[in-house]
Amino acid sequence: MTTTHASTDDLQSRREADFERFKTVTAYTFLIASPILIALPPRKLDNLTVLLTGAFCISANHLTRERTGRSIVDRIEAQISRNPLSAISELPSQRALEIQAKLRAAREAQIQTAVGEELEKLKARQAQEKPALEKIWMGGETEGWKERRLREEQKALDEGKGYGDLIKEHIWDVWTWGQKEKEEVEKDTKHGKQ
Repeated sequence: MTTTHASTDDLQSRREADFERFKTVTAYTFLIASPILIALPPRKLDNLTVLLTGAFCISANHLTRERTGRSIVDRIEAQISRNPLSAISELPSQRALEIQAKLRAAREAQIQTAVGEELEKLKARQAQEKPALEKIWMGGETEGWKERRLREEQKALDEGKGYGDLIKEHIWDVWTWGQKEKEEVEKDTKHGKQ
């Protein structure tokens, strides 16, 4: 029975050694293969990428524990438990914070200046160039066209013309592309000069 018991213990210790060797080889494999597989196309953040990243982290943790006796997680926990305020003490100094604030203010001022200039250029360009649809719809009319049209309409009605006459004049203006108005303006300027 002792031989059976000794062979069982020997078999158990060999299995444990084989399992430890298997874990080490697997850890090295994932440590090398995971970044390679993540870098291969298609590069996207999906479940496989998260799984490979986890395998990389677990493998690195296992190999660190195997070589040094302490894992990465143990080291982080020890650092936190030893000095929980160490993370705060590593913050930038007051001078560094002042320099950062000055740099941030200068960058924001530069951005505001550039944005202001671009906005002014855009407004000027928009004022010069009306959209094509607006040009087609509004024709050559400028601001205040409704008031001018109402005054012209009231003047025509006061002269005794009806809405039918006004409609005919508008149709004629469209048909002749405003030639009548230009000719009348030219005649008025010639008569006014003489």
